[in-house]
Parts: sequence; C-alpha cells; structure tokens
Amino acid sequence: MPRIMRWHLKQFFALAWLTALEAIRQPVFLLLMAVTVFFAALLPLITAHTMGEAERMVRDSALALHFVAGLVLGSYLACAALQHEIRRGTVAAILSKPVGRITLFLAKFAGIALVMLFFSAALTITTILSTRAAAPENYVDWWAAGPLLATVPVAFLIAGIINYVTRRPFVSNAFMLLVLALGVALLFSGFFSDTGHVVKWGQPLPWKILPAGALIALAILMLSAFALLLATKLDVVPTLSLCSVIFLLGLMSDNLFGRAAATSKLSAALYGVIPNLQQFWLADALAGDGVIPWAYVGAAALYALCHLVFVLALGMFVFNRIEVRAAA
Repeated sequence: MPRIMRWHLKQFFALAWLTALEAIRQPVFLLLMAVTVFFAALLPLITAHTMGEAERMVRDSALALHFVAGLVLGSYLACAALQHEIRRGTVAAILSKPVGRITLFLAKFAGIALVMLFFSAALTITTILSTRAAAPENYVDWWAAGPLLATVPVAFLIAGIINYVTRRPFVSNAFMLLVLALGVALLFSGFFSDTGHVVKWGQPLPWKILPAGALIALAILMLSAFALLLATKLDVVPTLSLCSVIFLLGLMSDNLFGRAAATSKLSAALYGVIPNLQQFWLADALAGDGVIPWAYVGAAALYALCHLVFVLALGMFVFNRIEVRAAA
C-alpha cells in the first residue's frame, strides 16, 4: 500500500474515532437514548390487558421509538460533529494540519454511523426483551421485563460511582455501560422461560425482530447521511426539520411518487432521490408467524448503500465549497 494512502487511512480512522468519542460524550445523546430505552421497557406494563394484542402493540411501538429516536439523534450528532465545529473554528484548525476535506467529511460520517449502529443494537435488544415481556396474555414476563428495566438505573449508578472514584467522564461511561447492561440482560433472560424454568439459551426470545431492527438501522444511517449533508450549511433545528420532512416523505414515497414516476420526470427524480423508507418499515410483516427474510435485508442494504454513496458524494461536493474560518 502506498505511503500516502496509509497516511490518509490513518487520518480517517483517527478522525472517525474522535468523532465517535465526541458523540457519546454529548449529554443530550445519552439522555434521549436512556429515555427511549426506559420507555420501551415500560411498554409491556402500559399495554397490559389488550385482548391478546399486547405483544404486537409493544413490538410495533418499540420499533417506532427506535426509528424516531434514531432520526432525532442522527440529526443532532451530525450538527454537533460538523456545523458546531465549523462555527467554533475547529474544522479550520483540522484542515490546517493538513487534512483533506473529503477525508474529514467521510470520517465525520463514519464516526456518527458507528455510534448510531451501537444505538440501533441497543434498541433492537430492548425491543426483543420488551416484546418477550408482553408475550403472555394475562401477565408480564418479569424474567425479561425485570432485567430490562434495571439496565438504565444500573448503568447510571455504576457510571456515577466510576466518575466519583476515578473522575472519568460520566456520559460516555454511562453510554457504554448501558449497551453492556442490555447485552447482559439479553444473555440472562435467554436462559429462563416466562415461568422461571431454565431452558436452552435463546429459546424464549423473539429473534424475528432482528431483521426488522437491522432494516431500521439502515434507514437511520441514510437519514444521518442526509443530516450531515444539511449540517454543512444548517444548524440543529432546520436540519432536524428537513430530515423529518425527508422521513415523512420517505414513508409515503410509493404513494406520493412511485405511481407517477412512470409518467412524470419530476416524480421519478424525487422517487430516486428521497429514500424509500417504506421498504425499511416492515413491522406488519412480523404479525402472527410472519418473518422478514435476511435476503430481503441484504437487498435493502444494497439499496441503502447506493443512497449513501449518492448523499455522501453530494455532501462532499457542498463541503468542498463552503468557507471555513478559524476561531476569532
């Protein structure tokens, strides 16, 4: 590998890692993630006694929370990673190292994407445990609900103790401990049936939620790329507003643009540019014994990759042409 390529890769990975670290140190990120996890954990208690529909309601609600919270967090982190640093003069300082603009832009997205993948993994685990807790018709499965409800307070308590004893940052430690606690809760819950009997690990868990969570994670990555594109020019509120519009249009893409795409060039262009998020929201496919084939997830990943390439290329084009100034 040529030395110059190794140098650029080293810069890329270093900047991506720093971006990810800065993202998990954002108090807003931790707060919204913790609230989302805890509220999803409460869903089995809120939706009890719903004529056999509790499992479906909890699953669909938790997946919707995953999707919407991912949209908000992706937009916020994109602005924190790019627009805020442009205003503070940090970007100008980095570009003077020298670091190429393309390397910096792609590294920013890679760091955000890494954090959002951890977020999606955490919310997918939460959905699995919350759905299992609501599966019994007349009671809550506390072998799933108990460990899940404990994850947020336990993670915060341990992070607080670590912060008090070692002065290490609370926010980033709490984030990592929350993800770890969710993994431990899943591991523990998988060994017990709803009556408390030891079973083969994983048998009582609704694994069919995994592909649905993977599809939402892909959609969140696409929305985060759009947010980073917008963050080259806009702050948090307009970026989140426009991403919300893209989110809503994407969920209605087939009805709004798909039918007219064959006869209207404008509709065809919008149908191609706006991500078809309807293809990533398949909660209805999980009804009853329904499953989402992993082959479909693979095809959706290819579609998402094409959109990411297009949006990131457009973002690099815009970022190359904006003026960045050093801090006054």
